[in-house]
Amino acid sequence: MPIASKTIVLEDNFDAVRNAVTGDQLMEIAKAGGHVVEGHAKINAGSGRPGLRIGRGTLVNAINVSEGKKTKTFAEADIGPSNIVYARIHELGGTISAVTAKALHWIDAATGEHRVAKSVHIPARPYLRPALDENEPSIIKAVTAELWRHFIKATS
Repeated sequence: MPIASKTIVLEDNFDAVRNAVTGDQLMEIAKAGGHVVEGHAKINAGSGRPGLRIGRGTLVNAINVSEGKKTKTFAEADIGPSNIVYARIHELGGTISAVTAKALHWIDAATGEHRVAKSVHIPARPYLRPALDENEPSIIKAVTAELWRHFIKATS
């Protein structure tokens, strides 16, 4: 038998509960799920996905959660790298072509040889989408915990 218990009568707290999950609170709830994705995306970008080399950590350090769209009844968290021009090409793959020069030039990291080409195909090396797809239960758990925290706060 618990020493103390509290019964929350929902009907007595409709206004408080409604206010607990609007606007800024919804954003906090959305960002709770976003932080789960952020953590796994950083692991993936750092060393967890084939083809991504660990460098200076620039891509990993740029992945963050930020506020997306928000209304009184809707909130969306944005998760991803900011200000990293090569982040999208790693996630989705694609072709890079010379624009301002006659050709691209780079040094092959594996062999040390100089390489030249008019264009280069970069295969997809997703780090962000798998962080979302592979962690749905943890995301739901984080969102649920944050939602519950707001309910408890509103009805206390």
